[in-house]
Amino acid sequence: MKRYWLLSALLMMAFGMLGCGGSNNNGVAPVAGTGGSSTGGGSSSGGSTGTSGSSIAREARTGGNYLDVFSFPINDILPVQCKDCIPALTDPQFVDANDDGAGYLRGDDLVIGVVINGEARAYPHNIGWWHEIVNDNVGGTPIVVTLCPLTGTGLVFNGRDANNGTRITLGVSGLLFNNNLVMYDRRDQETLYPQMTYKAVIGPRQGDQLELLPMTETTWSYWQKLHPDTKVLSGHAGGYGIGRYTVYPYTDEGDYRQQHDYILFPLSNSSAASFFGAKDMAMGVRFGDIVKSYPFQSMLDEDVVNDLVQGDGRIHNIVVVNYKEAKLAVPFSRDLADEEGKVTTLTFQKVTSTSTTYPFMIRDTETQTTWNLKGEGISGPNEGKKLTQLPSHNGFWFAWGTFWQNIGVH
Repeated sequence: MKRYWLLSALLMMAFGMLGCGGSNNNGVAPVAGTGGSSTGGGSSSGGSTGTSGSSIAREARTGGNYLDVFSFPINDILPVQCKDCIPALTDPQFVDANDDGAGYLRGDDLVIGVVINGEARAYPHNIGWWHEIVNDNVGGTPIVVTLCPLTGTGLVFNGRDANNGTRITLGVSGLLFNNNLVMYDRRDQETLYPQMTYKAVIGPRQGDQLELLPMTETTWSYWQKLHPDTKVLSGHAGGYGIGRYTVYPYTDEGDYRQQHDYILFPLSNSSAASFFGAKDMAMGVRFGDIVKSYPFQSMLDEDVVNDLVQGDGRIHNIVVVNYKEAKLAVPFSRDLADEEGKVTTLTFQKVTSTSTTYPFMIRDTETQTTWNLKGEGISGPNEGKKLTQLPSHNGFWFAWGTFWQNIGVH
């Protein structure tokens, strides 16, 4: 009963007691900001030009997270704005890359890219700074694209409830946990999901977990190279003037993405959060309660990382391809099944590219098939096949280390 009283109190505060600033059309910034020019986003304390891997590399362990909803520290959820003051978008307009509705984008702006049933769509961070959630339908599949600017985390979820088939749409609650977006379920208006754990911590659906989907985060210019037929979220879709989406809102103490000591709200204590600079970027994969990170600064500028992660009761053989110039780090499964279901675990190495689209390609030693950076076999015995892209997301290091205190590090 106490937890539901806390839920009611939090929702009441989110509905208007703090920082609401009027209706959604007033353009309330997501907590702060005097505004600044758009840049590609993300910080890095340095690149890797020698051996791939960090000097503090370690294996992931269980525990040290916030997945137990019954011990979750509800009191540490902070109400910082009113509910829906940051207006989520639902089924917004998309345009071609050369349409004037895409005119707010620069080549080095970051986008969250999704391809479902052959349909490619780009969700720019520029839109996410001001809306944080986009409920959409791609290739006949409902999805929820989320971006928390304060933790630098862009996650894409399945928008179809696996239990009853209903469509899931989420909204911005106005609450934060460890500086991370807390989303509410519009189906009941009460269930709350911290974005980085995507598990309902309170409300009628407490304990339910959203399904994380694969996505590709990269620069707008490189996404267009990978998917020339892509559609992109229109700058006219959000109800603000298109110029709004050229302005990064967190600049009160310098560019938030670059200033390691610029953290807006208190954080839980975690020694792992200090392994790297607070705003250094890392890509991570999660299997159950096991999380492995691949800090950008710990990988070569053009890297191929063969790895295995033990989690969720099994061994996961993965390969990560990293292309620093495009801010692209994508994980694939190294396990490939043939027509009879026999699984071969592949080992990859970097090879010279045969296409101007890709700075390098990868080749497996087991079958000598060459694959591009989208995981498509382009020559050899497995030409025409695809590697399975794994769900993942990027984020500021302080967020990875705070939410997953036993995180593995490449």
